[in-house]
Amino acid sequence: MNFTDATTATLTDGGSTYDGIDTPSTTDDGISTPIINDLANTGFRGKPASSQAAEDVSQLIGRFGFKMARTLQKLAIKKALFADHKLLRLPCLKYADNFTCRVTKLYAKVPIDYRDSAPLLWWLWDPLLDYLQLTASTAGCKLEFTPAHETDISLPYTIVINLGYKRGGDSIELTASYGRLFCEQRIFDAPIAKFCFLETERYGKSTIATLNIDRHTYKEGGCLAHMLNYLVPRSGNLWRLAMEASPPDKEEILVVAFAGTCKAKDDQVYMSESQGQQCLNLLQRSPPDAKV
Repeated sequence: MNFTDATTATLTDGGSTYDGIDTPSTTDDGISTPIINDLANTGFRGKPASSQAAEDVSQLIGRFGFKMARTLQKLAIKKALFADHKLLRLPCLKYADNFTCRVTKLYAKVPIDYRDSAPLLWWLWDPLLDYLQLTASTAGCKLEFTPAHETDISLPYTIVINLGYKRGGDSIELTASYGRLFCEQRIFDAPIAKFCFLETERYGKSTIATLNIDRHTYKEGGCLAHMLNYLVPRSGNLWRLAMEASPPDKEEILVVAFAGTCKAKDDQVYMSESQGQQCLNLLQRSPPDAKV
């Protein structure tokens, strides 16, 4: 089965800065959103949303660094970001997106069985953040999704996602099957477009280009919603849409966690100047109370 390569994030040199702050555009991020066909009716045709999801996480880690990735893996932070699991359901799977999950990491002797039920994107968040960090070349991960018992599905889906290094690059493979007497299986395999700051030249020397920038520096009052929009700017990102349900009583824990991702002198985890700048830009959007 032929498969179109995953959409690649195209970044341009911002060319200049405003008040010394580079700001990624939330309207022109260079990423096109694929149209996902209804898997329940078409038999898993079209590009899997998991491929785009991997690229979104790659952009997040590339912009903010591995400190941010580790922060977002913390269960308390993840629960604060995604308070309503139902909002993480993939539209193409409709009501059937409710799974238990078994995670097998490369070289791990015993897989981890999670008995709780949650949508596919809830389970995919942590492995992607883990895989796309520094140890990506040896990480490798397999997620096996089994429909939760409380769902009423006449033709149950079985989905397996493999993260690994293939054909000289990182790849995400999704195998989906459904049906009993008339079983059908589809396999999608696409490269993960790794995010990186582009190189450019200034005064004859190689420098790192900025992200796409907006016309004006952020000058609004600040709120959690603006922080989250900056964290995951692509329009239509399902993780970002689910973040909108984060309750007010979780605002403080998230703002404090984001503040902790900024570059510190005693950091053992590498963070580039560009990544440090992105974290400072994120804090500019924090609620007024947090700036006091």
